[in-house]
Amino acid sequence: MNCRSFRNQLDALDNDDLPIEMLVHARSCPECAAEAAALKAALSLYRLPDLVGSPDVAPRVMALLPFVPAPRRSVSMGNWLVTGFVIVFSMVLVPLLAEFRALKAVYGNVFTVSLSMALGLFVTLYAGAFIMSHLDEFTRRLKEREAQHGRAA
Repeated sequence: MNCRSFRNQLDALDNDDLPIEMLVHARSCPECAAEAAALKAALSLYRLPDLVGSPDVAPRVMALLPFVPAPRRSVSMGNWLVTGFVIVFSMVLVPLLAEFRALKAVYGNVFTVSLSMALGLFVTLYAGAFIMSHLDEFTRRLKEREAQHGRAA
């Protein structure tokens, strides 16, 4: 039996018991054995009674957690910092542009104030998103620093 036929037969099974030829293949193939075990665990959880009316919801939810993939940060801190520096650098360069001077000549300080407020709001939102996405890392570093200063004192 090969892995493809194993998976096809596994999908077609009506119960948790594997036929002997599938058991033999699962013992020699760790990938198929893991897939069969995951399917068996998922089916056993699926057959549990409804969670809504039961008083022991927490243990059942905890039993489901191994099947939930762990969240992963998709943007590194370095990329966040580079983007932040690009934003600040461009804010410094905007007043030097000819277009900015032309708009300021037409609209006066109203343009400067409104643009400054919009850019300030944007930087504030960006900084808030950066801090919130890295809050666990900041708290870890703060605890490490406190521990170092506590030992030094």
